[in-house]
Amino acid sequence: MPTRARPIKSSPLLPRSTDVVIIGGGIVGVSTALFLLKKGVSVTLCEKGEIAGEQSSRNWGWCRTQSRDPRELPLAMESLRLWGQMNELVGAETGFRRCGILSLSKTDDQLEKARALLEHAKLYQTDSRLVSPTEIRQLVPGSPRDWAGGVYSPSDGRAEPEIAAPAMAEGAQRLGGIVLTHCAVRGLETSGGTVSGVVTEKGRISCQAVVLAGGAWSSLMCDSLGLRLPQLKVLGNVMRTAPLQGGPEISTSGLGFGLRKRLDGGYTVAFGQSNEAQIVPDSFKYFFDFLPRFLTERDAIRLRLGHRFVAEWKQSRPWRMDEVSPFEKVRILDPKPLKRDLDAAQQSHCSLPGL
Repeated sequence: MPTRARPIKSSPLLPRSTDVVIIGGGIVGVSTALFLLKKGVSVTLCEKGEIAGEQSSRNWGWCRTQSRDPRELPLAMESLRLWGQMNELVGAETGFRRCGILSLSKTDDQLEKARALLEHAKLYQTDSRLVSPTEIRQLVPGSPRDWAGGVYSPSDGRAEPEIAAPAMAEGAQRLGGIVLTHCAVRGLETSGGTVSGVVTEKGRISCQAVVLAGGAWSSLMCDSLGLRLPQLKVLGNVMRTAPLQGGPEISTSGLGFGLRKRLDGGYTVAFGQSNEAQIVPDSFKYFFDFLPRFLTERDAIRLRLGHRFVAEWKQSRPWRMDEVSPFEKVRILDPKPLKRDLDAAQQSHCSLPGL
């Protein structure tokens, strides 16, 4: 069941000038536009494809403070607070619900790691807490497995990825923001050492500042500007079910899987036990940046040499402002799912009632 973000109508005209240009129309780009506009800053958002056309409409959809790196927690808590107001802020449905999140631990060792993260979370007064096997059976009745325990975060929630970002983009338009789809930014112009404008495929826009929110394309854009941004792509898999009866309301994860109920009554099911990272030219460029992370998570990442190596090598070639850029050649990055991982998720013996 493929998903596509709800399309929005592009603003009709390219402005001659604006205070801020935002590059990228994913969740980061549209939320940045929304809050800048609320502060009285004029904004033009340029998206090479469709709003939320890539990762922002295909993710797990969890809005959480649970299991965060301690350095992330203050930002995650503020984000969760804003999600609670988001429908009112944008004047539309974003799918946010405070359903709670339950993370299940199969072994005592996994539970101890979760306990260590909770000690950091206590410093920020989150409501995450350890739960016993008995409480897990109460939270998720009929679970077919005996768990060592888990972490339950009742204030955490879920949103609907394919409608949240488009709703924010339309909210930005109602506040006077300009949202341009199929309008790739080819590069930046500077004057006196500061940004003075951007060159898009549709023309130039004068501006005082630029926010790069290009997702998986940000490193390529930075490289064209002489900036170094270590970034590599990892392919994970997320499935969707048809509407189901009797499934859990709580977003739940364990043994490499994660599931979230959607507004239509179906579930988004993620298989987080294995991710694929194709070897590309940037794998060598940023080898030492990512080596420590790879060593700690090597059981969850498969390296593979495939067609992406040649594709990204071609993309890395310099381009001029007056010629088609890589961002126009690939409007929406749409990799094929990994069937073996989807099959493994379907056959997993850790399924919950109703799924």
